[in-house]
Amino acid sequence: METLSNIKHHLEIDGYYLIQNYFDLDSISKIKSILIKTNEEWLKKNKDPRLINSAYLTSKQFLQKEVDRNTIFKFLTRDQILNICKQIFQKEFYFLNTQIFFNPIDKEKRPYWHRDIQYLGIPEEEQKLRIQKDIVWHFRVPLEEDPGIWFVPSSHKRWDHKEEREVRLEIGIHRSDEPLQNQILIPHDPGDLLIFSAHLLHKGEYGKNRFSFDVLYTNFPESTTQVKTWEHFPDVNHTGIAKDKRFLFQTN
Repeated sequence: METLSNIKHHLEIDGYYLIQNYFDLDSISKIKSILIKTNEEWLKKNKDPRLINSAYLTSKQFLQKEVDRNTIFKFLTRDQILNICKQIFQKEFYFLNTQIFFNPIDKEKRPYWHRDIQYLGIPEEEQKLRIQKDIVWHFRVPLEEDPGIWFVPSSHKRWDHKEEREVRLEIGIHRSDEPLQNQILIPHDPGDLLIFSAHLLHKGEYGKNRFSFDVLYTNFPESTTQVKTWEHFPDVNHTGIAKDKRFLFQTN
């Protein structure tokens, strides 16, 4: 069994860590049956064939049944997950969002290197500062066999080298799916838990029946505006979430 200190050590150094056979398959099957339907609801409103992920899976817009929402919230607040969060954050941490990653319908769509922060619409110099201040961890729970994610280990602690930046941003002749130096592919299967920093240079690998559930935890609370817009947070006073776990759903 992995120790929390060992997990923390690997995450601090490499920015990712795979724990195999961490969850029982019955609990994975239970959330999978809910998330398949929820993802279908999301796709009805988002029809771009190049899409590779959905988001806000706990939103009332996509997940109407309260009993199903509670099942997902209970999963993402289970001690198996929060004990790791307590170890790697040390201080306050919060729930941010959920995502499902799947294969694109468009077969011409290629995987692409990115850092999550590049999609915030802020200048690059601010992005460089943010990755040193804001902490965002993906807790990936594969619901089917996943071909994997490519990582550049330890890139969460620094900005791009020249070639990495040119590939990621497709500068000059470069394409964002080109191989990068030191890249490593980490496949994962149902029952596994893959934790990785949103600030890492990473790209997905398409194939198989890719269908993986990501829960994002941060060291900053979600904005009240976002929660009102998406309704993806629970009503903590009327759900089965224990009082000592309700801090996860604070807003700013």
